[in-house]
Amino acid sequence: MKTSDTRAASESVQAWTGNENPVRGPVDVAILALARMALFSRPTAQWLIRLAMTFTFLIFGYQKWFSFEAHQITPFIQHSPVVFWLIPAFGIQGAGYFLGTTEWLFGSLIFLGFWSRKLGIVGAIGSTVTFAGTVSIIPFLPGAWATEAGGFPAMYLPMAFLVKDVLFFVVSLYLLQVDVTAAAKDISRNVA
Repeated sequence: MKTSDTRAASESVQAWTGNENPVRGPVDVAILALARMALFSRPTAQWLIRLAMTFTFLIFGYQKWFSFEAHQITPFIQHSPVVFWLIPAFGIQGAGYFLGTTEWLFGSLIFLGFWSRKLGIVGAIGSTVTFAGTVSIIPFLPGAWATEAGGFPAMYLPMAFLVKDVLFFVVSLYLLQVDVTAAAKDISRNVA
C-alpha cells in the first residue's frame, strides 16, 4: 500500500472520528473502506434480522396447522414447563393451531415494527416469551443427550432443534432493545 493511500485514509479517519491517531496499516484501510459502503452505513443487519425472524415465524407457524407437525411437536409440548397445558386443554391439533396462530401473530408484529416501533415491541416481547418457553424445555427433554458419544454436549436431533432457539431468544431480545430504544427517542422528540 502506498504511503499516500495510508495518509489519505488517516486524514479520512481524523475527519470522521475526530481522532488524530493515524491509520496503522492495510487492515485499517480495508476496515475504513468497508465502513463507507452502503451495506455498513445503514442498519442493514437490523433489517435482515427483522425479516429473518418474520420469515421464521411464518414458516414455523404454517407447519403447525398440519397434523403431522402437531404430532411431531407433541413430545416438546408434553415436556415444556410453559405450554404443557395446551394438549389437555385443546388436544394435539388444537395445540398446533394455538402455537401456529401465536407464531403468525408475533411474526406479523415484528414485521410491522418496520413502520411502528410500538407494534415491533409487542412482537419482540411475544418472540422473547416464545423462545424462552422453548429453551425451557431443554432440561426436561428425556433422552436428549447421545450417551454413545459421551453424553453432553453430544445431542440427538430433537435437542439440537431446541438449542437453536437460544439464538432466536437472543435475537428477540435484540429486536426488543432496538424497538424500545427507537420508540423512546420518538417519544422524547415529541415531548420536547
